[in-house]
Amino acid sequence: MPSDDTCGELLVRLSDMQAVIKSFRQDVPVTGSRAGLMCLVALRRCGELRIGRLAELLEVDQSVASRHVADLEVHGMVVRIPNPSDGRSWYVRLTPDGDRAAGDALAHIRRRLAETLGEWTDEEITELSALLARLRVSFDAHRARVPHPSRTAQTVKGNR
Repeated sequence: MPSDDTCGELLVRLSDMQAVIKSFRQDVPVTGSRAGLMCLVALRRCGELRIGRLAELLEVDQSVASRHVADLEVHGMVVRIPNPSDGRSWYVRLTPDGDRAAGDALAHIRRRLAETLGEWTDEEITELSALLARLRVSFDAHRARVPHPSRTAQTVKGNR
């Protein structure tokens, strides 16, 4: 079991990463909304998705994801495809323009990251990537085992 001091130091470093991530997000040239860009990137990574799954990946409410998808659809970046097994739901798919916009943004971020990590070795970057992936797996596993108070409260409210 890790010590409180070790976890405290990790918490400080994770907080520092918020500034790094914010800097990268602000640096991406975007013609639409940054949230819309995150939708495009998620769709590029995962392929076509139902709106509910997209909302889960982005950790936003389904209504928020639906608004972003509607905006992206108006701009020709995504299309909605009826779910063949459930006529009440839809899949969202990138258009060629949406795929290009997501690809351009990711290429820009990769270039900036390569510039930022110019003094790092590929082995160090690979090690950090593996540790971050392991942290995410541990986080998701813990989250699945231990209900979050706000999610529990919403479930209770919804069942009344």
